[in-house]
Amino acid sequence: MTTKEFERIGRALLPELPGFTAKGYLLLIPPARQILRGICFEPSGFDKATFYVWVFFLPLFVPRNHVSFEFGKRIGHRWTADAPNLLHELGVALKREALPFLSPIESPHAVAEAAKSLRLPQNPNVQQAIAYALARAGDVDKAVAALGELTQSLDAKVPWQLEMAERASAFKAQLLGNTASAQNQLEVWEAESIRNLGLERFR
Repeated sequence: MTTKEFERIGRALLPELPGFTAKGYLLLIPPARQILRGICFEPSGFDKATFYVWVFFLPLFVPRNHVSFEFGKRIGHRWTADAPNLLHELGVALKREALPFLSPIESPHAVAEAAKSLRLPQNPNVQQAIAYALARAGDVDKAVAALGELTQSLDAKVPWQLEMAERASAFKAQLLGNTASAQNQLEVWEAESIRNLGLERFR
């Protein structure tokens, strides 16, 4: 399956998904500012005609270079592009599962609550999202505590975890020193994430 083929499927599903727009392998809910909420078509490694469908959200105020699914779930098992009832069955599944999953995620505070509900305390990406979401929501005390938990859980011997820990420590100091400056930093990261994901026209 190519990106153009996924976009064709996505556009055909738009009448079933009011408020969404199609972009390549994504169906997303604009505007994509603080949070990206969407549905993603993922090629299968089994054959060219099958694919997976994910519903997910991503906090854009966490520095990001690509779409990932730690804050998402798979819809169905595996879909086949030439199935006779593909659009109908996929539309039904998305309305039943994707819309209720995404509809509550409208604010940074909702991101923090949803991330907590995933019950993945050993995943640093989840703890990082909780911390920055609380900061973006203006809940400074809880954000500072969450940033402390994050840095304590990371392994400085692992390069990507060291980078995450250094960023969290610097941001925690910034948040304690000047909340307006910290909010500006989150806005800078949002803009970078939006640019990296090619979402500028959906802001």
